[in-house]
Amino acid sequence: MTSLASPAGSIFRKITVREAAVLLFIAWLIPFAVHLAPWARARPLGAYLLPMFWATFVAVYFYGAGAGLLTGLFAPAVNLLVTGLPAWKFLSVMSLELVVFAVAAAWAVRRFPRFWLLAPLGYGVAKVASTLVQAVTPALGAIGSPGDFFVRSLAGVTPGLLVLAVVGGLLVKFYPKTAGPAV
Repeated sequence: MTSLASPAGSIFRKITVREAAVLLFIAWLIPFAVHLAPWARARPLGAYLLPMFWATFVAVYFYGAGAGLLTGLFAPAVNLLVTGLPAWKFLSVMSLELVVFAVAAAWAVRRFPRFWLLAPLGYGVAKVASTLVQAVTPALGAIGSPGDFFVRSLAGVTPGLLVLAVVGGLLVKFYPKTAGPAV
Protein backbone atom coordinates (compact mmCIF):
# COMPACT_ATOMS: atom_id res chain seq x y z
CA MET A 1 0.00 0.00 0.00
CA THR A 2 1.30 3.45 -0.87
CA SER A 3 2.04 5.65 2.11
CA LEU A 4 2.62 9.35 2.54
CA ALA A 5 5.80 10.58 4.25
CA SER A 6 6.19 10.69 8.02
CA PRO A 7 9.27 12.00 9.83
CA ALA A 8 11.96 9.45 10.64
CA GLY A 9 12.02 8.48 14.31
CA SER A 10 8.52 9.84 14.74
CA ILE A 11 5.94 8.54 17.17
CA PHE A 12 3.43 9.01 14.36
CA ARG A 13 2.62 6.29 11.85
CA LYS A 14 2.95 6.73 8.12
CA ILE A 15 -0.48 7.22 6.63
CA THR A 16 -1.51 5.18 3.64
CA VAL A 17 -3.58 6.61 0.82
CA ARG A 18 -6.45 4.37 1.91
CA GLU A 19 -6.25 5.63 5.51
CA ALA A 20 -6.14 9.22 4.25
CA ALA A 21 -9.25 8.61 2.15
CA VAL A 22 -11.09 7.13 5.14
CA LEU A 23 -10.02 10.05 7.35
CA LEU A 24 -11.19 12.59 4.78
CA PHE A 25 -14.53 10.81 4.42
CA ILE A 26 -15.00 10.76 8.21
CA ALA A 27 -13.86 14.40 8.45
CA TRP A 28 -16.61 15.28 5.98
CA LEU A 29 -19.27 12.92 7.38
CA ILE A 30 -19.14 13.96 11.05
CA PRO A 31 -19.82 17.69 10.51
CA PHE A 32 -22.33 16.87 7.76
CA ALA A 33 -24.27 14.62 10.15
CA VAL A 34 -24.13 17.29 12.88
CA HIS A 35 -25.49 19.88 10.42
CA LEU A 36 -28.36 17.53 9.52
CA ALA A 37 -29.45 17.15 13.15
CA PRO A 38 -32.60 19.14 13.96
CA TRP A 39 -31.59 22.40 15.62
CA ALA A 40 -33.57 25.59 16.14
CA ARG A 41 -31.05 28.06 17.58
CA ALA A 42 -29.49 30.99 15.76
CA ARG A 43 -25.96 29.50 15.83
CA PRO A 44 -25.51 26.14 14.10
CA LEU A 45 -25.10 23.03 16.25
CA GLY A 46 -21.54 22.64 14.97
CA ALA A 47 -20.58 25.90 16.68
CA TYR A 48 -21.32 24.16 19.99
CA LEU A 49 -19.99 20.65 19.25
CA LEU A 50 -16.84 21.55 17.22
CA PRO A 51 -17.10 18.50 14.90
CA MET A 52 -14.40 19.80 12.50
CA PHE A 53 -11.85 19.28 15.27
CA TRP A 54 -12.74 15.65 16.08
CA ALA A 55 -11.34 13.92 12.99
CA THR A 56 -8.52 16.45 12.81
CA PHE A 57 -7.36 15.42 16.27
CA VAL A 58 -7.63 11.72 15.46
CA ALA A 59 -5.53 12.31 12.32
CA VAL A 60 -2.95 14.24 14.32
CA TYR A 61 -2.82 11.65 17.09
CA PHE A 62 -2.10 8.77 14.73
CA TYR A 63 -0.32 10.40 11.79
CA GLY A 64 1.02 13.81 12.84
CA ALA A 65 0.61 17.38 11.69
CA GLY A 66 0.57 16.71 7.94
CA ALA A 67 -2.42 14.37 8.08
CA GLY A 68 -4.08 16.68 10.60
CA LEU A 69 -3.66 19.64 8.25
CA LEU A 70 -5.04 17.69 5.31
CA THR A 71 -8.03 16.50 7.34
CA GLY A 72 -8.66 19.83 9.03
CA LEU A 73 -8.57 21.91 5.85
CA PHE A 74 -10.60 19.44 3.78
CA ALA A 75 -13.68 19.22 6.01
CA PRO A 76 -14.71 22.91 6.21
CA ALA A 77 -14.28 23.47 2.48
CA VAL A 78 -16.33 20.43 1.47
CA ASN A 79 -18.99 21.08 4.10
CA LEU A 80 -19.32 24.68 2.94
CA LEU A 81 -19.97 23.44 -0.59
CA VAL A 82 -22.46 20.77 0.52
CA THR A 83 -24.30 22.36 3.47
CA GLY A 84 -23.38 26.05 3.38
CA LEU A 85 -21.74 25.68 6.80
CA PRO A 86 -19.49 27.00 8.17
CA ALA A 87 -20.75 30.35 6.94
CA TRP A 88 -18.49 31.69 4.18
CA LYS A 89 -17.29 34.60 6.33
CA PHE A 90 -16.01 32.15 8.96
CA LEU A 91 -14.20 29.79 6.57
CA SER A 92 -10.88 31.65 6.84
CA VAL A 93 -11.13 31.77 10.64
CA MET A 94 -11.98 28.08 10.86
CA SER A 95 -9.15 27.20 8.47
CA LEU A 96 -6.61 29.19 10.48
CA GLU A 97 -7.84 27.63 13.70
CA LEU A 98 -7.63 24.12 12.28
CA VAL A 99 -4.08 24.75 11.04
CA VAL A 100 -2.96 26.06 14.44
CA PHE A 101 -4.87 23.24 16.16
CA ALA A 102 -3.19 20.54 14.03
CA VAL A 103 0.32 21.93 14.49
CA ALA A 104 -0.11 22.58 18.23
CA ALA A 105 -1.75 19.21 18.83
CA ALA A 106 0.99 17.36 16.91
CA TRP A 107 3.67 19.08 18.98
CA ALA A 108 1.76 18.34 22.20
CA VAL A 109 1.10 14.69 21.35
CA ARG A 110 4.81 14.25 20.64
CA ARG A 111 5.77 15.86 23.97
CA PHE A 112 2.93 14.72 26.26
CA PRO A 113 1.36 11.68 24.55
CA ARG A 114 -0.49 10.43 27.62
CA PHE A 115 -2.18 13.69 28.53
CA TRP A 116 -5.81 13.26 27.56
CA LEU A 117 -6.77 16.97 27.52
CA LEU A 118 -4.55 17.89 24.55
CA ALA A 119 -7.46 18.29 22.12
CA PRO A 120 -9.42 20.84 24.21
CA LEU A 121 -6.20 22.68 25.02
CA GLY A 122 -5.29 22.69 21.33
CA TYR A 123 -8.66 24.24 20.58
CA GLY A 124 -7.93 26.96 23.14
CA VAL A 125 -4.54 27.67 21.54
CA ALA A 126 -6.18 27.87 18.11
CA LYS A 127 -8.89 30.23 19.36
CA VAL A 128 -6.34 32.54 20.99
CA ALA A 129 -4.24 32.53 17.80
CA SER A 130 -7.19 33.44 15.58
CA THR A 131 -8.20 36.21 17.98
CA LEU A 132 -4.65 37.61 17.97
CA VAL A 133 -4.55 37.56 14.16
CA GLN A 134 -7.90 39.37 14.09
CA ALA A 135 -6.55 41.95 16.55
CA VAL A 136 -3.53 42.66 14.34
CA THR A 137 -5.10 42.57 10.89
CA PRO A 138 -8.58 42.23 9.40
CA ALA A 139 -7.26 39.40 7.20
CA LEU A 140 -9.91 37.05 8.56
CA GLY A 141 -12.76 39.22 7.31
CA ALA A 142 -15.55 41.11 9.01
CA ILE A 143 -16.07 38.92 12.08
CA GLY A 144 -16.31 41.72 14.62
CA SER A 145 -13.95 43.10 17.20
CA PRO A 146 -11.38 40.60 18.52
CA GLY A 147 -12.74 40.66 22.07
CA ASP A 148 -16.35 40.19 20.96
CA PHE A 149 -15.28 37.47 18.52
CA PHE A 150 -13.39 35.62 21.26
CA VAL A 151 -16.27 35.79 23.76
CA ARG A 152 -18.92 34.88 21.14
CA SER A 153 -16.92 31.97 19.80
CA LEU A 154 -16.32 30.49 23.26
CA ALA A 155 -19.95 30.88 24.30
CA GLY A 156 -21.48 27.45 24.48
CA VAL A 157 -18.51 25.35 23.29
CA THR A 158 -18.35 23.35 26.53
CA PRO A 159 -20.09 20.36 24.88
CA GLY A 160 -17.53 20.39 22.08
CA LEU A 161 -14.64 20.65 24.51
CA LEU A 162 -16.07 17.69 26.41
CA VAL A 163 -16.30 15.66 23.19
CA LEU A 164 -12.69 16.58 22.37
CA ALA A 165 -11.65 15.50 25.88
CA VAL A 166 -13.47 12.17 25.46
CA VAL A 167 -11.86 11.61 22.05
CA GLY A 168 -8.44 12.40 23.51
CA GLY A 169 -9.05 10.22 26.55
CA LEU A 170 -10.16 7.25 24.44
CA LEU A 171 -7.14 7.57 22.17
CA VAL A 172 -4.76 7.72 25.15
CA LYS A 173 -6.45 4.75 26.82
CA PHE A 174 -6.74 2.45 23.81
CA TYR A 175 -3.79 3.63 21.69
CA PRO A 176 -1.16 4.82 24.18
CA LYS A 177 2.04 6.41 22.91
CA THR A 178 5.37 7.19 24.48
CA ALA A 179 7.01 10.58 24.13
CA GLY A 180 9.03 11.13 20.98
CA PRO A 181 12.01 13.37 20.29
CA ALA A 182 11.47 17.06 21.06
CA VAL A 183 11.08 19.02 17.83
